[in-house]
Amino acid sequence: MRLNQLVLRNFRSYTDCEIDFTDRVNLIVGENAQGKTTLLEAIYFLSTAKSHRTYPDNELIRYNESWFYLRGKIAAANGSDTNPEAQIEPLDLMTVEVSNELSGKKRFKFNGVLQKKLSEWIGQFNVVFFSPESLTLVKGAPADRRRFIDLLISQIDSVYLSSLQNYQFALKQRNELLKQIRSKQANPDFLDPWDDILIAEGISISQTRVRMFAQLKAYVQAKHTELTGDREVLELKYQPSPEKIDRAPKQEATELFRQGLQSSRSYDILRGMTAVGPHRDDFKLILESQSAGAMYFQEAKAFGSQGQQRTIALALKLGELELIRETTGKTPIVLLDDVFSELDGERSSFLFNLLGRLNAQTFITSTRQEAWGPELGDCRVFTVHDGQVN
Repeated sequence: MRLNQLVLRNFRSYTDCEIDFTDRVNLIVGENAQGKTTLLEAIYFLSTAKSHRTYPDNELIRYNESWFYLRGKIAAANGSDTNPEAQIEPLDLMTVEVSNELSGKKRFKFNGVLQKKLSEWIGQFNVVFFSPESLTLVKGAPADRRRFIDLLISQIDSVYLSSLQNYQFALKQRNELLKQIRSKQANPDFLDPWDDILIAEGISISQTRVRMFAQLKAYVQAKHTELTGDREVLELKYQPSPEKIDRAPKQEATELFRQGLQSSRSYDILRGMTAVGPHRDDFKLILESQSAGAMYFQEAKAFGSQGQQRTIALALKLGELELIRETTGKTPIVLLDDVFSELDGERSSFLFNLLGRLNAQTFITSTRQEAWGPELGDCRVFTVHDGQVN
C-alpha cells in the first residue's frame, strides 16, 4: 500500500496543508516541536481512528478552532503488493477521510461513503508506527501490550474486532454491576448473563490472540536477530487469563473460564472489577545471555538497557509489519519517529541495513538530514517548520 497524498486541516499546528509523497522513503526533517511527528500522527489516525498517544480527540483540533479534517489518497495493488517490482496490474485508488468536531461528532468516509461502524473502518489501510511511546511495549503496563496485540489483530480480522467490542461492552456492564452489588443495590445472580457473554467472547479472543502471537513471535525473533547482529536472543511468552484457556478444547475452556469467574466473584464484588479474563492477558519479553558457560534469562522490562529495550520495541513493530504482510498480502505503511535515539552505532548500522531491505513505503522523522545514509535508496526529503512543509 502507498499513501500518495495527505491533507490536514486544523489538525494540531497545521491550518491547511496538502502533501504528495514518494512510494519509497519520505524523510521529514526539522527541529523539535515544528510538526514532524504530527504528520505521522495524522497518517496513523487515518488508519486506526486514534492517536498513537493517549490524547482525547478534541486535543488534536487546532487551537481556537472547532473541528479538524484529514484526507488520504491510497494506492493498493489488485491482489498482493508484497513485491511491487513484479506488479503488472493497475493499482486500486482509495480515498479515506476523517473529520472530528469539538462536540464529539466524528465521521469516517471511505471512497466518499460514510462508515457507520468502527469495524467497517479499521483495516481499510494498515500502518505500523514506531515512536518513543512504543517503548511502553517493553517498559509499560500489561494494558500497553494488550493494546498492541488487539490493534494488530483488529487490522487483519474484523471478526476479532467485533468480539473484542462485545467483550469490552459486557466487561464494562459487569464492572458497573459489581459496584451496585457491593453497595447492596443489586443481586449477585444478575452477574450470570454477563458472565456468559464474557466467556463466549473471551474464549474466542484469547485463542485468537495466542494463535496470532505464535506467528508474530517468529517474525519478532527474526527481526531482533537482524537488529542485534545475532548477538542477543529474545524469548516471548504469552500469559493468558485464565491459565490454559488457550490450549483447552472449547468445552473445557468454557468450564475453566466459568470456574475462574465464580472463584473470584467475592473478590470482584469487593473491588468492583473483574479479575479474570483476556483483559488481564500479558506477554513477557525475556533476553537470553550466556556468561562463563551458564545461561541467564532476564526480563527486558527490568534488566534491559535503554538500547536493548528500544531494539526489542523495534523488533515487535517490524514483526507486526511482516505478520500483516503475510496475512493480508498487503504491505503496511511504516512510520518511524525519532527511531535512532538510544541506539549505539552498531545497532544503528543494523537498522539502516534492515530499512534498506524493507520494501515498504516508509516515513521517517529526523532533526538532521545528514544523519541518513545512501542505504535508504530512493528518498524524498521534506522540511517542516512551524506547521509548514516544504
